[in-house]
Amino acid sequence: MSIRVAIVDDHRLVREGLTKVLGAEEGIEMVGECGLGAEVPSFVAELRPDVLLLDIALPDRDGLSLIEAVRERSPETRVLMLSMHSESEYAVAAVERGACGLVGKAASPDILVEAIRAVAAGSTLPVGEKLSPREREVLAAITAGLPNGEIAEKLGIRVKTVEGHCGRMMAKLDIHTRAGLVAHGRRIGL
Repeated sequence: MSIRVAIVDDHRLVREGLTKVLGAEEGIEMVGECGLGAEVPSFVAELRPDVLLLDIALPDRDGLSLIEAVRERSPETRVLMLSMHSESEYAVAAVERGACGLVGKAASPDILVEAIRAVAAGSTLPVGEKLSPREREVLAAITAGLPNGEIAEKLGIRVKTVEGHCGRMMAKLDIHTRAGLVAHGRRIGL
């Protein structure tokens, strides 16, 4: 049985690109797309998708404010937010309002497909818990302002290993600078 997916995003190119990429995935059926928040309640009531990919920033409505309307019109639909920013604060706000998680638009198609499958299976994506215990240790040290050499010494690992952890954390969190890692570490209380 296929996972029925619909997309709400104000950028036509994004909608068409996602429809093409996801439509080629085995077990995923694309059932519709729209570009305005005002259309969302009737859109989901008519289509009743298993998963709704909902842009967090629509020109006429805040995507977060639409989550409740989706749940009222189609309670079985699981909402997965899309954002240009996969920052933890947005993900937390989305989950608090009833979404099942947030995926950054810069994520790879594989990550999005994995998220759709997890959400369709009843999971909520972890918020701020994507990191391994060692990555969290490295992130805590980065947040404390330590350079890679000191982090390596403190944790008993090589500088190259610290650099590898930094790269993996940036990829997982869709963060592109060390300052972004520091900001993320502060937001999640490290």
